[in-house]
Amino acid sequence: MSTRRFKCFTAMLAILLAAQLLAPGRTFAAYKTQQLPEPEWSYKLPEGYTTFNTYDSLQSKNRVFFQLRKKVAVSSTQTKSTLLTYAAADRKTGTANWVYDYSDIANDKIFSGSNPYYSKDGNSYFYKRNDNGTKVLLSAVNENGKLKWTKTFNNTFELVMLDTGNLLLYYTTYNYSSKTSIRHFEEFSSDGKQVRKLAITKGVLTTGTLEILPNGYIVHNSDQTSVNVYRSLDSLKTPFVKYTAPKELVGVNVGVQPFSGGSVLVSLYSKTDYKLIGFGADGKRNWVRTLNPKDRVIGITGNNYLVQSNNAVYRLYSKDNQLLGKQQIGELGDTGWNSRITPSGEITVEKQYQWQERPAVIDPETFEGDLAREDFYVLDPGNLQINYHLSTLWNDYHAGHQYIYAGKGELYLSDNWFSNTLTKYILK
Repeated sequence: MSTRRFKCFTAMLAILLAAQLLAPGRTFAAYKTQQLPEPEWSYKLPEGYTTFNTYDSLQSKNRVFFQLRKKVAVSSTQTKSTLLTYAAADRKTGTANWVYDYSDIANDKIFSGSNPYYSKDGNSYFYKRNDNGTKVLLSAVNENGKLKWTKTFNNTFELVMLDTGNLLLYYTTYNYSSKTSIRHFEEFSSDGKQVRKLAITKGVLTTGTLEILPNGYIVHNSDQTSVNVYRSLDSLKTPFVKYTAPKELVGVNVGVQPFSGGSVLVSLYSKTDYKLIGFGADGKRNWVRTLNPKDRVIGITGNNYLVQSNNAVYRLYSKDNQLLGKQQIGELGDTGWNSRITPSGEITVEKQYQWQERPAVIDPETFEGDLAREDFYVLDPGNLQINYHLSTLWNDYHAGHQYIYAGKGELYLSDNWFSNTLTKYILK
């Protein structure tokens, strides 16, 4: 990077945009639009690795995890990439960092392995097929980046990290002689000890689709129009939540999300209808809310659920369907904003590549003056008040970032284009 470009980059980093993007006329609790503070630390990845997917990053008590991409030269004219690698760094100091690489560039094929799974206890997991594809190997890595254990399975499986810290694997086999399916469940502790092995050989649960939620609820769809929810693998005789969509609805999809207190949100969606149905932890149907089919349910944070309308208006409701807060960020209909509920429960809303008016002449070497703004908001999960608003201007090549928000102002930033460095900031 040229000295001139570096100076331009650092200058742009210090620019503060004071303009607010909230709808005029609204009043909210005071907050401060801010620029990036001085970094707490930066971690540069080893040669050949770049950050790839920070969207699903998770933070344990001591570490921040993030997926990587590795690119290697396989010949003088050809390179090959893999995503079967990830990294972790100490949240406080950025040291004691490591990269775990479970790729085999020469032999890996599409679907050879899974993305990494991160656990709040600091462990991480992944699975890979063996060389001839006949076995699946599930491996655990401790918080120091060392292999803990590996187990071998004869079948591919779905894997879910339970809130308890255990791993639950489930898969289906087919008996050709009896023409019946068998549902299998295997649960392991973080130490690799098997704590459950269950096979369902008959009944309604051998048909349709199954999904295991992190809180242990079992969601069973016999078809797209109905859903049954069971409390756990120990309570499979009778579902505590049952719902079937009205027969007159066509092309319906039914989904389930749990609140932290055990209540359930059932969503009913089609091209013409969008309804949310709230069930208590006792399985009783408590309320129904009708949404615009163009609305979006972003998800659940604690015991509240978040709805987005017109790409800009956010409404937060309690598990009892009471409105807790409303917030508008950006212009109605602007599809450039991305929002999510982070592992901390806080809500982030961001927009990048907001190109500013260009000067008449642009330096072909540095692109000095060719600027893009990025806005990053953090909303309170209890009332949607704005906790933080970060607004920065970036010079051309440095525009576009990946944000990892860990809660309480703790932010990690990586560059989309030269993404071999992760930097930690504390928002004030």
